[in-house]
Amino acid sequence: MSLPVRWVGSTNKTKGRGGLKPQAVVIHIMDDDIGSVDRWFNTPKGPNNSMPVSAHYGVSRRGDIHQYVDEMDTAWHAGRVKDSVWPLLQAQPGVNPNRFTVGIEHEGTPDMPWPDEMYAASAMLVADISQRWSIPLDRLHVVGHGEIYSKKPYCPGPHCELDYLIDLAHNVVLSGANANNIDRHGTVMTTRDLNIRLGAPSSLAARVRLVGRGTTLHYTGWTSNGESVHGNAHWYRDRDGDYFWAGGTSAPFPS
Repeated sequence: MSLPVRWVGSTNKTKGRGGLKPQAVVIHIMDDDIGSVDRWFNTPKGPNNSMPVSAHYGVSRRGDIHQYVDEMDTAWHAGRVKDSVWPLLQAQPGVNPNRFTVGIEHEGTPDMPWPDEMYAASAMLVADISQRWSIPLDRLHVVGHGEIYSKKPYCPGPHCELDYLIDLAHNVVLSGANANNIDRHGTVMTTRDLNIRLGAPSSLAARVRLVGRGTTLHYTGWTSNGESVHGNAHWYRDRDGDYFWAGGTSAPFPS
């Protein structure tokens, strides 16, 4: 299925990422409603005349997804660092975390429980980002804002169960729900030993079997939304509904 995202845009951003790429996802709570966030992401001042801010995405309590900044660009969501306990940041001293993270805001306040609809939409989004940038789905690479900036320990708040969100994102990947397949039939030859993955275009999926180099494989379709491996997110689907990476075949970019 295609992930429904409404483009809103934001004036508060930096073009590009200074030579870096997304390595992690930062989870936030808006402490407001999504309509207000749409507006103050497009003003030179944040709430209460604070410094201008933005994020790449916002997720509403009913599961709507708004996009404010392209993932190739830098959003201003986690640039302040104070007593960080995040090992991935500690391994890159002096680097602004905005440069290598994707920020996702969530509607509501820290004391509000997260509805199932918001969890489900956020999990779909996190899974999508993870596959696009080959970001591992674990607590090292999916973090709360408070782990970067200790003055906001309430962000994303006690009702955001990050382990649960990550488990949901794993389930999305393994279900193949975000594969967005194109139905076509044909054959390709493997150019290397290649894993056939159970039901999902991802190395997270169980290996069905290993086929050797020079094997002819039949496919019934492909997706361009699989896990990105060496910059290639194309995967073929076989007649059993399993997947193999297009980059290991004679046609690495299906047409």
